[in-house]
Amino acid sequence: MNGTAIALDIGTSGIRGQLLDLGARKVIRTCITTRNPIPGCNVMDHMSFAIQYGQELAHQILVDAIKQIISKLTSEPLIRIAVCGNPIQLSLFEGIDIRDLAYAGDNKLKIEGVKRKDRTGHIADGKIIGMPGVQIIIPPAVRHEIGADALAMMLKSGFLDDDYCMVTDYGTNAEMALKVKDKIYTGSAAAGPAMEGQQIGNGMIAGPGALSDLVRTPQGWRSKVLDERLFAKDGPVLNIRSDIAHNEGLAPEGITGTGVVALVYACQQDERVIDSEISNGSVRITRKIKFSTEDYKEAGKALGAIRAGHLTLMITAGVNPQDIKKMYMAGASGTYVDPVKAKAVGLVPPDSEHVIQVGNTSLELAKDLAFNPDMLAELEELRKKLVTDHIMFASCDTFRDLYTYEFGYWNDGMPLNRYRRAMERYGVEGYLDRQTPTDVTRVCDTDIREVGESLDILDISPLMSSSWDCSGCEKCVRGCPEKALSYSEGTFKIRTGHCLGTSCQRCQENCPEHKFDYSAFKMNA
Repeated sequence: MNGTAIALDIGTSGIRGQLLDLGARKVIRTCITTRNPIPGCNVMDHMSFAIQYGQELAHQILVDAIKQIISKLTSEPLIRIAVCGNPIQLSLFEGIDIRDLAYAGDNKLKIEGVKRKDRTGHIADGKIIGMPGVQIIIPPAVRHEIGADALAMMLKSGFLDDDYCMVTDYGTNAEMALKVKDKIYTGSAAAGPAMEGQQIGNGMIAGPGALSDLVRTPQGWRSKVLDERLFAKDGPVLNIRSDIAHNEGLAPEGITGTGVVALVYACQQDERVIDSEISNGSVRITRKIKFSTEDYKEAGKALGAIRAGHLTLMITAGVNPQDIKKMYMAGASGTYVDPVKAKAVGLVPPDSEHVIQVGNTSLELAKDLAFNPDMLAELEELRKKLVTDHIMFASCDTFRDLYTYEFGYWNDGMPLNRYRRAMERYGVEGYLDRQTPTDVTRVCDTDIREVGESLDILDISPLMSSSWDCSGCEKCVRGCPEKALSYSEGTFKIRTGHCLGTSCQRCQENCPEHKFDYSAFKMNA
């Protein structure tokens, strides 16, 4: 078939879109955003915003951003759009009630009068996003809690072909799965935005100018900075111990998630971390870019959540961690991070001898569906065959216990020996200390396997506005930590993608007249 289509990966921290030539079966161009447009830092924030302020509003915000991406990619008519993402993002995109995803357990659903929604794979009409006549291809969720992104992670990585292995899509919402013979255990850790370079002082997503790694050399730590094609090039050389930076090579504009992991590793290796604090102030990268104690602790929350998630799956499955010899790493962070450093800071199980970095599997599945919509039937059959046991970390005592130790270690200076004793109690002693050689296979050089003729990066942030009778003191504006709120000529405006949403609300709390009403904001016409 001739014509064009769009493949979309709707991620928690950003959206990636590709324009496809259906006849030639190739990528024409790529466009990515620096953030998800819905207010909040993670998937739980997005869900909370939608439930508290209206799922229709969240749908409008997401669709507005996606239309901006599409208009950047093409002005020509489209045959179809194929999407992939977690159940919450895809439900908000399609305008489906998400309350059945918000509550754990059937009893709570019954009390609230909420029925589970059908999330099998299907083809919808483009009218759901204001583009009638365009086919919308929506892949199935394995179960209500296990989305199409997790299915993509398992299907496009090679994970399903092994007997004992793990796979993780490293990001704000870290999807993970453990395979023990024919049984699959899955979980999803709300790791927070540090894995995508957000909520870090000088953080940014994986894009041109992002510091993505550090490599030890005789002169110091050579930084690696992504160029316009997202390939890692040499940047400044850092001496972590003496805090001296030699500015040479490609200048970094910020730090992405994998760069955060590399900095955590380097600080630990060069003994700059004492009791969860970076000694002698921040690590200097350039005159404007630094890595602070606050950044280290924010990163620790993400690293700790992922390690606690991996351990929870293995403990629940009753499997010896030393049997897990293979690890698949997916997503942008899973592609650019150094697996050796990742293993040292807890992102990869210590006994994994073979690590395979597979790139953005969610976008790859969306692309497959755009080229071949008949693949939906194959995915449905695969979904039915998968025997899965999903662990809800939010209500899992094992995860809560392990994450308490992780938080204490990364943020409160808790001695590692206390965590070691907990490992013994769970029967996984030695987990924190074992070191094994790591054989690395990179399936692709960049997380997006093919970008086409161009790559555009957009800071898309739809606007909501509202107004009311107040003094206009602007304490709400000055108190916004992300500078997402503005005031002009009697109207307040919020850049939704920059707003922290329900996890913040400082604008409302700072109003001395108690007139600020977040719920009054609506999308700009």
